[in-house]
Amino acid sequence: MNPNYGYQLYQAERTQTRAEILSGDARRGQTAAASARRGRRGAARPARARGIMALNIIAGRAVRA
Repeated sequence: MNPNYGYQLYQAERTQTRAEILSGDARRGQTAAASARRGRRGAARPARARGIMALNIIAGRAVRA
C-alpha cells in the first residue's frame, strides 16, 4: 500500500478551482500538440522514403539501400 494513499484520496475527491482546471487544460493541450508534432515528423519521413523507393522500382531504376 502506498504511504501517501490518504493524501491521494484527498486530492482525488477535492474540488478544483477554476484556475487549476484551466492550467491543467493548458498543460494537456501543450502535451497533445507536442506529441502531434513529433508524430507527424516521425511518420512523414518513412512515407516519403517509401514513395521514392516505389517510384524507383516502377521506373526500373536500381534502388540503393
